[in-house]
Amino acid sequence: MVGIDGGGRADAHDDAPSPQAHQDPPEPTPDSETGDLAADTMLPNELVALMVMHGEAYWKYAHLHLGDADAADGLVDDVFADLAATWDTVLRQENVEEFCWGVLRATVDDALEHRARPSAFTEAAFAVAMGDAREAFQALESGIGLFAAIGDLPGRQHDGVVLTYVLGYPIVTAARIMGITRGGVYSLRRDARRQLAAALGLDEQTAEEAEEQ
Repeated sequence: MVGIDGGGRADAHDDAPSPQAHQDPPEPTPDSETGDLAADTMLPNELVALMVMHGEAYWKYAHLHLGDADAADGLVDDVFADLAATWDTVLRQENVEEFCWGVLRATVDDALEHRARPSAFTEAAFAVAMGDAREAFQALESGIGLFAAIGDLPGRQHDGVVLTYVLGYPIVTAARIMGITRGGVYSLRRDARRQLAAALGLDEQTAEEAEEQ
């Protein structure tokens, strides 16, 4: 996983889901549309809204890196619990959504460090892409090597590519999740495209044509 410091972890581990084993986020329970935390009516309305809008994306991102659905559940619950406990501080941030996304990424990094295991991203992302038959970056496809290269992308470049190409979120949605502008996502993807082309031994024109497909 790409942490706050920009370091990448591209290796997979045994818990990475196969294409058949890829799981979607658990369905909300009848008594709470936003999970156990949102059932607490004392939660700030803004935080509940954040959970509704971005909770699924947080879970998918965590699942890609942890390779375990239950672990992703627990991690995202912990993230929102921590945010709830420090919500006054969160609201003082210049960009709340960007700050919360950073908390998620840092928490995933800490979980992987605590487990002393590399990210499951490479194999998990490959499974997602194969299962959904995504066309994005098709011309750059070189087996699992593409996803290893994505795993090595620095910082927000990694996140922008994961959210748009691997998880398939529209640009505007990815921008909201990350707390940046649409132009910022386009810029991140452009820089990532160059790095992926170099990593895979392709010329930049081929990479640009791949992104435009």
